[in-house]
Amino acid sequence: MSNINLLPWREARAQRQKKQFGVMLGIFLAITAALGFAADWLVEQQISYQQQRNQRLLQEMTILDAQLGEIRLLKERRKELIDRMQLIERLQMRRNLPVRLFNQLPSLVPNGVYLNTLVLQDNQIDVNGKTEAYGRVASMMRRIDGSGWLEQSQLSTIFATDVAPVSLSQFSMTFQVAAAAGTAVDAVKGQE
Repeated sequence: MSNINLLPWREARAQRQKKQFGVMLGIFLAITAALGFAADWLVEQQISYQQQRNQRLLQEMTILDAQLGEIRLLKERRKELIDRMQLIERLQMRRNLPVRLFNQLPSLVPNGVYLNTLVLQDNQIDVNGKTEAYGRVASMMRRIDGSGWLEQSQLSTIFATDVAPVSLSQFSMTFQVAAAAGTAVDAVKGQE
């Protein structure tokens, strides 16, 4: 009987296995906690980096908004300048119109037609005057329409007045300055 071992070897082995399991569990829990903390730290770093990028984008957007405001102001100023330049250009083109009209008026008005008033407003010319015969006013209208730079002559009124020594008829008419012809001739004269 000397070969019988009475030591509780199974219990010792179970205790040893429990100890090894506890140590292994502790190591795995420590590794898991370390990985969790590392992942959390990595996510926090990425969040802070993205927040910095977002802040930088917001700063750049405010700078761009300011630049867009300046561009808008510059566009408005540019438009105002272009409008002014166009107005000056139109005035330059129209500045010779009265001179040209008065230069050609003697060739347009036949003998026996006397002008009292001549009003130039925009491209319309209103004329009031007196004539010895209706045919002379009709001749004046044909000359105006045939001039090439005046058009659309219309007789508003014509009536006989009772003036003793000479019987004159009073008339009122309007005609237009042709836009293309008037500005083109003025531009050619301006270049000469």
